[in-house]
Amino acid sequence: MTRLYKSLLILIFIGAGTATAQQRPIFDPDDFVDPRQHSGPVFISRLIVGGALKPSDDYRPLRQNTAFVVVTNSFFWKRMQFDYKHSEEFGSISNDPEPVTACGCKPPLYFPTAPPPGAPPLAPLPGPKDTLQAAWYGLVPGRAGEPSVMLRFRLTATRRTMATEVLDAGGHKLPSLSGREESIGLDADTYFRIGRHNVFGSLVFARTSQSGTTHDRSQSELTYTSRFPAIIAGKVLILPKLTVGGVTARGTRSVNVVNPSFEAFFHQSSTRANYHLVWSPQRTRSDARGWETHNQIAFYVDRALYVGLRGPKK
Repeated sequence: MTRLYKSLLILIFIGAGTATAQQRPIFDPDDFVDPRQHSGPVFISRLIVGGALKPSDDYRPLRQNTAFVVVTNSFFWKRMQFDYKHSEEFGSISNDPEPVTACGCKPPLYFPTAPPPGAPPLAPLPGPKDTLQAAWYGLVPGRAGEPSVMLRFRLTATRRTMATEVLDAGGHKLPSLSGREESIGLDADTYFRIGRHNVFGSLVFARTSQSGTTHDRSQSELTYTSRFPAIIAGKVLILPKLTVGGVTARGTRSVNVVNPSFEAFFHQSSTRANYHLVWSPQRTRSDARGWETHNQIAFYVDRALYVGLRGPKK
């Protein structure tokens, strides 16, 4: 194993918990790789497997436990990064959508009725999702006598499909609804100094919309995540973060998201696998329900399946 290969693996392991992006699932580790650490194109394929207790999806609680498998493929070239991710999530409650009843009126009314505008929208049932990402890395000056700071600016697009079976009042099948949810987001790493302290974080804007469902809802989110210095506890890294911001379609116009997160991260050299235990007490506010706390807990393992790199010719 070359020194460059080892350096890249270490960066993946540490970077998996130090950066952030659009409000991702709790089981989606990051993949920040400083361009200064590789001299040629790099391709990395990773596998993530684990489970979560009461996770949320874009600040919408799933209200069930899930298991998940994620495959990510990342390509790094100079200061650019491109990713394709496919996830499969399985719920403790059946992933088959419950039949919906429709009246014979026009436009039709669906039962059960959708949450009111002042309540949090329903999250899609756990299932498959595809994600595309493109990012650019840029340098900003550090403190005097310190190296420059590398920041990442990333565009993310996700898509999933949702099918809904519809019945009439007599229990007969009507044409099913074929819906989808699409999201696009931009996150920008930030760095500034307060006295002797370096402050790292990310500013995120994202827009999520649904179509072809019985309760089409759209939301926008604008949040800032502060990443605090890692705490070393033996061979374990504790990675604390705090996200504060606002999400629309909740009947409120001010800050309605306060989400601390604590991740215990351990890398095992013999298997080259990373172990993550995450606790995320997510507090959200809506006009209909006020402040609510959703305690998310996840344990998962991620490992690089393949690392391909090409250095300069000798």
